[in-house]
Amino acid sequence: MHNYNNFRFRPFVIQALKFLSQKNIYIFIITNQAGIAKGYYKKKDFYKLHKKIKNYLTNKKIYINDVKFSPYHPDGIIKKYTKKSNYRKPGNLMIKELFKEWNIVKSKSFMIGDQPSDKKTAQISNIYFEYVDPNIYKQVKKICKNFKI
Repeated sequence: MHNYNNFRFRPFVIQALKFLSQKNIYIFIITNQAGIAKGYYKKKDFYKLHKKIKNYLTNKKIYINDVKFSPYHPDGIIKKYTKKSNYRKPGNLMIKELFKEWNIVKSKSFMIGDQPSDKKTAQISNIYFEYVDPNIYKQVKKICKNFKI
């Protein structure tokens, strides 16, 4: 995904993100971007999309603390991004970097994703994981209540 005009938030995502921001909970995005390796779009397109998303969210008082992405894929056509990498989920180098760069309480950290690779990444990182529910707002509130956040 690299085009803002085609970008859509899932239902209830804005409410979930606002809830987390109001509680001063760090919000991180970790994402595989195989489209870069496969030549569908460039890194600069990805950066441009995320800048627009961050601006949109900031106007709603929602703050994304950091975005990590993997441009790698073993079946890519762009040579420098065509490789196996633990940076790419289900590898966990993106999460390891976040734990190094931010003051994160691992026992109170959780990940919500929609792919088996997301679950595997969370498991090898020893953080709680759930597949995204249709109402992610209720899901996030329940997780935070269970974690006493």
